Amino acid sequence: MTGVTGYVGRHVAARFVAAGWTVDAIVRSESGATPPGVTTHVHDGEMASLKTALAAARPDVVIHIASAVVIEHGCEDVDRILDANIRFPTLLLEAMRETSCRRFIDTGTSWQHFTATDVYDPANLYAASKQAFSDLALYYANALGFCISSLKLFDVYGPRDGRRKLLPSLLNLRRSAGSLDMSPGGQSLDLVHIADVADAYLATAEARLLDAPSGLEVFTVRTGRTVTLRDLVGQLETIGGRPLSVVFGGRPYRSREVMAPWTAHRPPPGWTPKVTLETGLAEVIAEFDARTIA
Repeated sequence: MTGVTGYVGRHVAARFVAAGWTVDAIVRSESGATPPGVTTHVHDGEMASLKTALAAARPDVVIHIASAVVIEHGCEDVDRILDANIRFPTLLLEAMRETSCRRFIDTGTSWQHFTATDVYDPANLYAASKQAFSDLALYYANALGFCISSLKLFDVYGPRDGRRKLLPSLLNLRRSAGSLDMSPGGQSLDLVHIADVADAYLATAEARLLDAPSGLEVFTVRTGRTVTLRDLVGQLETIGGRPLSVVFGGRPYRSREVMAPWTAHRPPPGWTPKVTLETGLAEVIAEFDARTIA
């Protein structure tokens, strides 16, 4: 597994460990702490270390979660995006080929579909890099017999999220006297709890152990229920019992702002989301309050 020191990967790795899987992780030397029960292998940027890691782990399935997520990139971000989102996973596939592992679960993004249809239209360079790797992966699927499952993630949230994301920023207003400038708030979100996301990876891996046809198949990790940003703030205020100092229209919409999520509904085999938005928000608020008050 890659990306285990990030928010999504940490939860996915922990879910697999809890389910009784042996989890090996490919990490960089400067990576942070890994979840308990995970064996780490350091990747130095070259193919040889990946082959060594895969030869030692002998995985039944490889799960790729690591990525460079940049919403609005600058010149200084390009090398990092291309290296993390295209070069590294391609090296990983090649190392898998040389160590006779063929089951691969990739992580994509709903932002590959800016117009909310099945037509590929990247919202940003990050989404474009995800599609570029998917096109490369198709060669390994069609020509080399890999079984590749691409999980397209939507808006992932959950407790103890240290990323610079929408929900953590809104939660911080519960302990701040300041205000937060936001867009007019008309964009719709499909918020998926991290526990459901972790279950989606597990369900996909378990299905591929039973049946691993060659090819590349795309699955959507979404609830099918959307909420506007403005309504989300209202729900946080209602559930949390206090107003949030949000200035709607305090800044314009971003260039290529995704106003509505991709409408496709192709859930991973055997997976359905379990955590409702109301339950998830209540959990996140309670955890945030307990942590910040303490």
